[in-house]
Amino acid sequence: MQSIFDTLLSFILMLLGFIVAAVAFVEVAARAVLSSIGIHGQFQTVLLLCLLCALIIVAFRIFGRLLAVLLTAAFVVYLLHSLLGIPHNVPVRGSAQEKAITL
Repeated sequence: MQSIFDTLLSFILMLLGFIVAAVAFVEVAARAVLSSIGIHGQFQTVLLLCLLCALIIVAFRIFGRLLAVLLTAAFVVYLLHSLLGIPHNVPVRGSAQEKAITL
């Protein structure tokens, strides 16, 4: 159960990292284009802020449902984990001979 929860959380964090990296790439590219055109200072900041808002909206439109499904699955696993009371320390066999499969 803990493994499933950890996998879901790592996938959510990976997806958020991907979104942040894409937004940062677009922002750096837009900043370079605006600088090459000759737009600097506060006007550039306002334009980049508008672009950031648009990118956040687009990211939630594209990945919103996937993120909602992943968060719902993570909450369900966490709820089941808390309701079933599965212990955190699952006993593990000590030696390699005990772990070997014998037929």
